[in-house]
Amino acid sequence: MKLTALILSLTAVVEGASWRAGLAQAEQLREAGQTAAAERVYQQILETTKDLEPMELNSLATELFYLARYSDAETLYRRALEGWDRLGPEASGSRGITAGNLGTLLKVKGRYPEAESLLLSWIKQAEAASGPDGLDTGRAADALAALYLSWGQPAKAESMAVRANAIFAGQLEFQAPERTDNARLLASIWLEKGRYTEAEALLRPLVKILPDRGIAGVYNELALAEARQHHLSEAETLYRSALELARRVLPPQHPLLAVTLNNLAQVERFRARYLEAETDYREAIGIWQKALGPKHPDVARGLMNLAAFYHERGREAGAEELYREAAAIFDAAYGPDHLLALEARIELAEVLRSESRFSESERLSRAALDPLARTLGDHDPRVIRALANYARLLEETRRASQAAAIRGRIEATPEGFLGENP
Repeated sequence: MKLTALILSLTAVVEGASWRAGLAQAEQLREAGQTAAAERVYQQILETTKDLEPMELNSLATELFYLARYSDAETLYRRALEGWDRLGPEASGSRGITAGNLGTLLKVKGRYPEAESLLLSWIKQAEAASGPDGLDTGRAADALAALYLSWGQPAKAESMAVRANAIFAGQLEFQAPERTDNARLLASIWLEKGRYTEAEALLRPLVKILPDRGIAGVYNELALAEARQHHLSEAETLYRSALELARRVLPPQHPLLAVTLNNLAQVERFRARYLEAETDYREAIGIWQKALGPKHPDVARGLMNLAAFYHERGREAGAEELYREAAAIFDAAYGPDHLLALEARIELAEVLRSESRFSESERLSRAALDPLARTLGDHDPRVIRALANYARLLEETRRASQAAAIRGRIEATPEGFLGENP
């Protein structure tokens, strides 16, 4: 979801000229490889913000957000909120926008309950101020949709995204940022649901109208659609286009660069280009750790992919360590019963089975299998894979009748053993 800028008065533009020039200077230094000098300029900018009005604080925070300087951006957004509060009820609309921007930042950092609280407050305020079909209501609904998608709640995400789309379509041209951002968000939701044709129909027109930063993201999403349909060559071409753009227009620690590298590594792995895949996985994880912190769920997702790669290559000790680390991150971020936490334990159990550590493997499998099946249903490929792994464990521990019962459960699904492969 694109962050919302406030309309600046002429006075505010003049007051903001110094930090805008400073940001331009810092970026020039960064692009020239002078990272220490660039950092000094960033710190000088932050030191001069004491007297900025909340409108300017919001604008500067938004620029820092796009530079992936999330801690600095959060500090300034919170100061802007304090400033709006001092101005009283007449600033409620502007305060809502800043709260929405902060909620989006907290979503990126994986702090989902905090983000939800802010965004629900924003949509309530927007509905009171402009009605259920007002543009700010649509913006708040779009931000909530993005949050719920990241949080693993696709039904809520689609409901909010469709609501926002209806509001925007009735009031804005297709090129408006709200509409293009909403189109990408809906496409992402539909990709998760396997509605690839619909997702691609939303994404392809955006390539002609978005700036390079946005096109890099669209290429990623189109590539994902190709990869999930097993069109690996087409997916790799798109990922490489996305990577080229991302390296050119984004800071070196931007999460989109990590996403692109991770996704490209997935394709390289499935095409048996193992050295390239491991290199790209590791670079992606490193970027996420620097940009978002070592305990962010995106880091855990990257660790899961690298662990799966290690497991396939027979590097079980490395895979075990990575799955344990990923599970711990998901536990802290989402709770132990969240889908991703359960998946991490299921995969860890499979690594332990392959190492003949049967008691540990069975304990993890039995604890995670039922809640995983309740969440996804027996027909889901991830559940089928987990059941097949558990059946192998039972066979290897000489419990053939129990293994046969599990395999019968798999065969009773329409997918059968198609879900057994990764």
